[in-house]
Amino acid sequence: MRFKFILIALLIPVFIWAQEGEKEKAKISLSGFVKADYIFDSRQNIEGREGFYIAYPKPKVYDANGIDINNHPSSNQYGMTSRLGFKTDGITVLNAKSMAYIEGDFTGPSNAHNNTLRLRHAYIKLDWKSNSLLVGQYWHPNDVPEMIPKILSLNTGAPMHSFSRGPQIRFTQNMGPIKWIAVAYAQRDFTSTGPQGVSSKYLREGIVPDLSLQAHWTHKSVFAGVGVNYKRLHFRSMTLDNQLMTDDVPALSALAFIKVKHKKWDIRLQGVWGENLYDHLMLGGTAIASVDSLNAQIEYSNMTAISAWSTIYYQFGKLKVGVFGGIAKNQGSPKEITGPVYARGTDIDYVYRVSPQWYYTVKNLTIANEWEYTVAAYGTPDSYGKVNDTYEVGNLRFTLSLIYAF
Repeated sequence: MRFKFILIALLIPVFIWAQEGEKEKAKISLSGFVKADYIFDSRQNIEGREGFYIAYPKPKVYDANGIDINNHPSSNQYGMTSRLGFKTDGITVLNAKSMAYIEGDFTGPSNAHNNTLRLRHAYIKLDWKSNSLLVGQYWHPNDVPEMIPKILSLNTGAPMHSFSRGPQIRFTQNMGPIKWIAVAYAQRDFTSTGPQGVSSKYLREGIVPDLSLQAHWTHKSVFAGVGVNYKRLHFRSMTLDNQLMTDDVPALSALAFIKVKHKKWDIRLQGVWGENLYDHLMLGGTAIASVDSLNAQIEYSNMTAISAWSTIYYQFGKLKVGVFGGIAKNQGSPKEITGPVYARGTDIDYVYRVSPQWYYTVKNLTIANEWEYTVAAYGTPDSYGKVNDTYEVGNLRFTLSLIYAF
């Protein structure tokens, strides 16, 4: 008798699911694009993916004859940013409209795996009338989807704009024109760096997830918002006499943005201030401020940076023209640095970029061109990580793309 009750209890959810399945059918859709790119660079760059991703030009490095070995051009062609996405929706679950989305491209998980499939997004979303829940891999909250620069370059504006995705739980509450977004986030492909190299372990061992809170406001053609982000990294290292030294290093960041989309115009502006933005492919990281080996104590300090960028686009029928402009500034450390630095761009004072572009679209086919000029100011960091005695180097990237969307 007990077995029968257990069997019935197990079959009830299956029966309910089957009944609901008869009433509603999921809609499955496929989307994506095929993209072919040709690029030319006037100088060697800090790069990834065989040079398709570039952050900024490399510094001057001279050989025995006084020749700058990084002052050399290069060119390449790519198809690996072609993208494929699957979406399913149409079923009501827990009184919410449900959907699931998975998307990938072929840039691979690392430079050694170019042209292999890489997961970009994979999430489930439940949408009620006034709130929604998203669980899975998606953009970091600092990468506001409505504000991501629509440019040809794979860097999406980094290091002026955040470039980061990862697993998360995201709750959105709608209150008229204002939308509140709270996110608990974990690192995956975009991770922090520290004494054991680049890894997600520092956030994982900090126990607390990366936490964000944002407020978005929409009114007619204006979209604006502000947000704050908190993360805590846990660093572990050993003394020479085999004693464990640990330090928890909290980091804050904040952003503000506005977009105006009116008739044929699309104008976007965003500013960011942040501590330890390494996992966003931006300037910054951490550094050792003090070490007391006798008492097995160590203290880290965050390297901070500020950035701002803007895009302006205008639509002429099938032709769209625009320009991206941005700057990122190294602010150094509030504490004196006495040990190793784990950061990006430690010898860079600032980076700026200007990239005009155009897109001509006929039905599903787009031909596009971008001229991306990036300048980095290299120098010598002082004991607080601020860079002095700088000189500028620049790179001009020419990109020509053919894109077929479906």
